[in-house]
Amino acid sequence: MDISTKSKKEMQYVFIHELVSIVEYWVNLKGVSEKEKCKGVAFSIMNIFDGTSGGFPCAIDLVLNPHPDDKQYCIENDENYIEKGVVINDDLLLHDLLSKYNRHSVLAEV
Repeated sequence: MDISTKSKKEMQYVFIHELVSIVEYWVNLKGVSEKEKCKGVAFSIMNIFDGTSGGFPCAIDLVLNPHPDDKQYCIENDENYIEKGVVINDDLLLHDLLSKYNRHSVLAEV
């Protein structure tokens, strides 16, 4: 048997399969509020990105890719812009950040 790189198509399938599995797990969980189920789905998805999910074999970088016109628009409107290619999860685990998230204090840290 020849060993080779997993194809893009194969990894797309594995990713979608893992998302469907997460939804199925949380939707069928008894004794948990709808809000807690939603939080569980978000937390589980963050684990996929972090590479800490048992169902997906690696971490996934989230790379920002703004529209080409966005930078100039922001500059013209005195707004901060997003630089293309910034990886937002290369120095932390998103599931940890999510579990510590407090909507009232998160912008104070930025």
